[in-house]
Amino acid sequence: MSISEPVKEFEGMLDRPENETMINFLKQYQPSAHTDMVDLLVKSSELLPDVQFYCPDTDNHAYYVGHTSKGVMFAAAIGLSALMYRLPKSAMSGALVKGGEILKEVGDNWVSFNPFWPEKEKTEKEKSDQLKQYQQMCKLAYHYALSVDEL
Repeated sequence: MSISEPVKEFEGMLDRPENETMINFLKQYQPSAHTDMVDLLVKSSELLPDVQFYCPDTDNHAYYVGHTSKGVMFAAAIGLSALMYRLPKSAMSGALVKGGEILKEVGDNWVSFNPFWPEKEKTEKEKSDQLKQYQQMCKLAYHYALSVDEL
């Protein structure tokens, strides 16, 4: 797929009202995802049951989205520095305190983390603590998405 081709991948299960702002963002910008970001996304979800992933073009390192079995998106890896989770309002302040940033163009409940900031070599303990934080955020996002599934 080239940048100029229209994106058609959301005509199926992922084409849900809950995903509209993320889909619009992805269609407009057609972002890539660095393999390190994808790896962190997958690792952050590895303790959760039945997580599914979608990538429209793995050969060209397109974005990577985590979703429930019913198609509700709850996590994404985008670019070189965006590990994103869709969180309930009750978890937003905690996520922002931990370094998250709300990206309004994706939606008020999507929080983005930059795992590589500050740019310094991290110790193994720092890496482990960071992964635990992302696993916690992913778990919150996953359970929030499951609650949307039930509506």
